[in-house]
Amino acid sequence: MKVEIMQLKGLTLVAKGETGHWLVMDSPKEEFGGNKGATSPMELLLMATGGCTAMDVISILNKMRVPFKRLEVVVEGKQEEEFPKAFKEIEIIYRIYGKGIPEEKVQRAIELSQEKYCGVSATVKGKAEINYRYEIIDEE
Repeated sequence: MKVEIMQLKGLTLVAKGETGHWLVMDSPKEEFGGNKGATSPMELLLMATGGCTAMDVISILNKMRVPFKRLEVVVEGKQEEEFPKAFKEIEIIYRIYGKGIPEEKVQRAIELSQEKYCGVSATVKGKAEINYRYEIIDEE
């Protein structure tokens, strides 16, 4: 896998991966040359973590034939105080909406994602502690 990153202005960057899609990144700190015009790389890391595990859980629940309506994932990271200010802890909250969703299948889908399938979580686990919890929201 390969990505390219190019500077636009100051700390505003564009990146393109093998899929051919462009993504803009920026720093929220104007004093360092950022323009506050896009998502920061650290935010992208949290988004990548949440997106990776969400795709896994959706796929696994579908294979288990769990009739859920939708999934929402919230990811929160706590950073170290000193530079490089790496994430020391990441919490993932899964919200699964639907009627009569079996809790054991939700729990198993999340475990499979976190223990076997999610490459982003596997990469981050070497540095940050990843904790998760889930909520099943019963709705028609």
